[in-house]
Amino acid sequence: MTQGIIAAGHEETAAAAAMILKEGGNAFDAAIAAFFASFITEPCMSSPGGGAFANIFTAGGESIFLDCFCQTPQVKRPVAEVEFEPMVVNFGETTETFHLGMGSIAVPGIIAGIFHIHEQYATIPLSVLAEPALDIARKGVKINNFQFFDICVLEAIMTKEEESKNLFYPEGKPLAVGETLRMAKMADYLEYLIKEGVREFYEGEFAGKLVKDCQDRGGFITMDDMRNYRVNLSKPLSFPYRNKTILTNPLPGTGGTLLGLFMRKLEKKYNKNYEPFSSGHVQTLQQITDEVFRIERTVTNLNKKWGSTSHFNIVDKAGNAINITMSNGEGSGYMVPGTNIMLNNMLGEASLLPGGFHSWACDTRLSSMMSPTIVLDSDGNFETAIGSGGGSRIPSVISQVLHYLIDFEMSVHDAVHSARLHNEHSELNLEPDFVGKHFNSAELNVINWKEPAMFFGGVHTIHKKGKTLHACGDNRREGFALKV
Repeated sequence: MTQGIIAAGHEETAAAAAMILKEGGNAFDAAIAAFFASFITEPCMSSPGGGAFANIFTAGGESIFLDCFCQTPQVKRPVAEVEFEPMVVNFGETTETFHLGMGSIAVPGIIAGIFHIHEQYATIPLSVLAEPALDIARKGVKINNFQFFDICVLEAIMTKEEESKNLFYPEGKPLAVGETLRMAKMADYLEYLIKEGVREFYEGEFAGKLVKDCQDRGGFITMDDMRNYRVNLSKPLSFPYRNKTILTNPLPGTGGTLLGLFMRKLEKKYNKNYEPFSSGHVQTLQQITDEVFRIERTVTNLNKKWGSTSHFNIVDKAGNAINITMSNGEGSGYMVPGTNIMLNNMLGEASLLPGGFHSWACDTRLSSMMSPTIVLDSDGNFETAIGSGGGSRIPSVISQVLHYLIDFEMSVHDAVHSARLHNEHSELNLEPDFVGKHFNSAELNVINWKEPAMFFGGVHTIHKKGKTLHACGDNRREGFALKV
């Protein structure tokens, strides 16, 4: 009998969830196991020092959106006292500038989110749910191509301090594909955290070390910031598309709003007579993407962001569904000593700070493009769980996969791996099947990608067709799907 289905950003993340489903856990138990595992299997994407969003739909029809993203500190200090360093990253086709250092760290929320999900929805002790991750952390995980790419391009962050450098650049060069990453100190800390409870992270030894280093070395975070962090619960943003209902990230997250805008425009403008990937189809997507991001750009002046973000979806045999998108930014370069836990650099993310660096309002939940999304069928039953990494491109890439699933009735594998485009800042990025079929103009810079690329996200997806659940991990980011 099938226990459930998983689509995740790494094979070992999915395997950790599968182990829990096999032991009789529900989707929420499995999600906690996947969360813990992702800290080791996807270390450039996920960390206890980062933030996340979870979209929950229970077998009983309850719909809850959980915001455990990062919070700004309550008090600022003079910029001259702050450690805040620029870092230029070369991604081949483009470069981006990130900022790191103690002054880039916002209050992390993932650990509070894990404990909340466990308290409200889980059925298995937290110590059991962490076991797969602890095993991975101590025995190690093989570096794949995607993780190797991230470790290389983020070299300045991964080598900024000795603890991180020893993990990822143990002999002065990055761990190669096929080499083993071990994070034994993280395993030790997670065991200690589970025994002590969530307040250890926010008020205990971990918080004490983080706060002291922030105060001594040019950061903002105080013990009050950590102590006062809370998970925010709300109803998801809900809107119709055809005869479906789409549930996604509500405000203050901007990703869900853009996703809704994209889908509403698509419903009005898409001509059902277009063949997939025909000129008319490509031009419609190009126009909608331009309109959506032109409108948003005038409001928030969003900057492009590569997106150090991952996502997973889990559905169990009872019909409980959860999908989670998490991020550590690119990482601040700082690990709390002796824990292998790198803190986020959300205060150094231009895309989260439309007014410029250090413009953030105190004691405020940061906004994000992350948009874990669930689709219900015409009867209000679960149909799709979908999400992606990819920075500002997240709403458009999710929308395009939903378009393929709903309007073209593609299989989940074909929908996830069909061509995508993104049109923002007068720059049109096209995957191969779209090349040459777009509108041209003198103002438009067109980038023709030679093959599908991680630039266009990693849209890991679960989709119900008839009575059968199907899952697909996006090859662009070496995603992995598993039925248990």
